[in-house]
Amino acid sequence: MRKTAVLLFLFSLTLSAVSSGCGGYYILSAPDQLASTDGAAVPVARLQRNDFFVMAFPVPRGPMRFRVYPAGLAQKYIESPDPCPNQGPERGCATDKLGYAAVKITMDQLPVSAKPGKYDLKVTLQDYEGEEETVIVPLYVWDPSKPVVAVDMDCLGLSRFGGEGDTAAAITRLAKTANILYLTRKSSPTQQKYHDRLADFEFPDGPILQWQRERWHIVRDGKFKLPRVIVETRLVSQLSELSQTFPKLKVGVTNNALAAKAFVDAGLKCAIVGNNWLKGSQLMHYPSWATMADRGVKVSP
Repeated sequence: MRKTAVLLFLFSLTLSAVSSGCGGYYILSAPDQLASTDGAAVPVARLQRNDFFVMAFPVPRGPMRFRVYPAGLAQKYIESPDPCPNQGPERGCATDKLGYAAVKITMDQLPVSAKPGKYDLKVTLQDYEGEEETVIVPLYVWDPSKPVVAVDMDCLGLSRFGGEGDTAAAITRLAKTANILYLTRKSSPTQQKYHDRLADFEFPDGPILQWQRERWHIVRDGKFKLPRVIVETRLVSQLSELSQTFPKLKVGVTNNALAAKAFVDAGLKCAIVGNNWLKGSQLMHYPSWATMADRGVKVSP
């Protein structure tokens, strides 16, 4: 009886919180972005609202704005009345019923103008009551003619003490001849804490992407056939699309058998540390990270 009363009380409290709309806060998330100098980025952001304990609900019809800035300037100009020099054009859209919003941004416009480098992408919500939420994530723009190496970030030992020196040395040597992108199974509203960990252990900078992302496609509908990005709930591997965007993405690095299989299945060679029992013509074996740092890895044919 007492248990029933407690459940009824919690249920009534939930209804009260939801109906009143008080006490909640927005959760705006967007991942790192990666594009080629001759292509486009399609940033996908998600808007949720936490109105009761740890439950986050999607927010539909949220008005979102996307804009690219020179590196390090997006935060500076958040509250400035003056426009940022060389800022990109603003793109707007509304979130769908699952809270997703996405736009297409070509790299031939300011501030990128087809130049490789690192930029800021600012995603902003301003709701109908004037409340704002902003997230700033890095946008990496790479020359597609330069080699790219995909690194399984979860195998780097960033949460342990010891061993990171040789690992960082191996990845740093790779970064001398190739752009480095990191893949992780971990999710977060922002990847900044992972970038901080990479910097703490002196790993080279690079975009941190999840192994899988929500699939999207572009449709043209309405009276004027304007393009619109549709985000699906189905997850797809990033490696296939990344290989198309960057033809010189030929190598993955890991010490994990499952990650090695994912690299090989995507048509990449895999430099694998340990796991000598794994066999295959696409595998390049290294007994230790120190050996990889000493020998190096052939990153292009």
